[in-house]
Amino acid sequence: MCSSTCRRAASLSITALLVLPIGVFAQTKRIPEYKRFFQVSMFPGISTNGLTSGSFRNTISINLFGGISAGNRVLELGLLTNANMKEVSGIQIAGLANIIGANAFINLTAMEERDMIKEGFECSNKGIQVAGLLNYVRDNSHTIQATAGLNVVGLNFRGFQLAGIGNSAGGYVGGAQVAGIYNIAHESMAGFQVSTSFNYTSGQLSGLQLALVNKAVKIDGRNSSPRTSARGMQLGIVNLSREMNGRQVGLINFGGAMRGNQIGLINFFKKVPTKENLRLGTPIGLLNFGSVGSVKRLYMNDLFLANFEYTTGNCLNCSVGGMGKSDMPFNENWKKLNQNALILGFDPRYDTWGFGYGFMRILLNKVVMIDKPDAPRNARKMISYGARIMHLNRSMSYDNSFNLLTRLQVDFGYKRKFLPRIFGGVSLNYFAHESMDVHNDYHIAAPVVTFGSGKILSSMWPGYSLGLQFDPGR
Repeated sequence: MCSSTCRRAASLSITALLVLPIGVFAQTKRIPEYKRFFQVSMFPGISTNGLTSGSFRNTISINLFGGISAGNRVLELGLLTNANMKEVSGIQIAGLANIIGANAFINLTAMEERDMIKEGFECSNKGIQVAGLLNYVRDNSHTIQATAGLNVVGLNFRGFQLAGIGNSAGGYVGGAQVAGIYNIAHESMAGFQVSTSFNYTSGQLSGLQLALVNKAVKIDGRNSSPRTSARGMQLGIVNLSREMNGRQVGLINFGGAMRGNQIGLINFFKKVPTKENLRLGTPIGLLNFGSVGSVKRLYMNDLFLANFEYTTGNCLNCSVGGMGKSDMPFNENWKKLNQNALILGFDPRYDTWGFGYGFMRILLNKVVMIDKPDAPRNARKMISYGARIMHLNRSMSYDNSFNLLTRLQVDFGYKRKFLPRIFGGVSLNYFAHESMDVHNDYHIAAPVVTFGSGKILSSMWPGYSLGLQFDPGR
């Protein structure tokens, strides 16, 4: 006649086969733990460790279809699944899934669960996990995970994750996540995330995000406060951040409170004047929303009789304004504006025109830290320098021939009260164009030197500019 112990063991075996077909075995309260060097399992509960295989920590395990153990130390192989309740180290290889910590607190009250956690209970692993579909760790993982499907870690992860679909960690990630579709590091990311579609962290990014869409709450960089040696960067089509102190490179960048660098077609950022002595950001792009220090210029030069420029950008070292104070910098003699210029030029005498983009730095002198009209000498003097790139057209239609003008320019300006700023400057021009085109066709009002051979020729000449600059209201 079967004893009560025998009947209980039979009941456990039937439950494991019916409820846990993929190898996740229900943990009972305070199961004692034993050590075993080697075990072989057909199904959970049918193994060399008997019906209570969930109480054994093995050194080497072979699971033909599925197995359950308290933990494993060196090697675990499974045709379908490997399941462990507590810590695992070494190598796990499964055709379908590696699972660590599933049902870790089943049949326990909330108080018993809290007590076990206080005592240091943890479902974690260190080593290597390889699975066809899923690698799952309930708590922390310090490992290499590789799968065609998903890598999932409940808390913190350190190491390398490689997945065909996606990687995720509920805490911080230190290392690398590489996936076919998405990567998620909920608390923070220190390392790099690479995927085709989406990378995300709800905390700080220190490292690289590379995908079509990247999102981080905060990106570390040189201008972070407090200072840090960490650096963060997003590289993608769309990049998003609430506080960006590192770098964003993409077609569309959302920087939020931006003290880093943005390079893109369109940049969005907030105006963040600060009472601290900190450097602000530098946006580089055709359109910059949240702009500070925009200017308009109307001038003539060696290319066209009439040129118009409109700039957007940011101030590098401005301080907080208002309350009788200006936005002049605290410890520097020049206010520095980083500005992106959209350029349009036209000469009605020859029906020539051109368009382009330029990036320049505008310096405005500081005398005192108070605002107008108390300090009329503030921003009276101006120095600007930068580069412009333009395409020239020899008729009113668009010129399909290849030509590209690079113009290095320095300007000096002076402003009187209530009047536009007068400025003039000099430039050095390098013009690459097709050999069949003659530079005289562009009616350049300067002596030109042409050199080179083949299909593309190069021309150089000194240039000038003279005109008016309309500063923003102060």
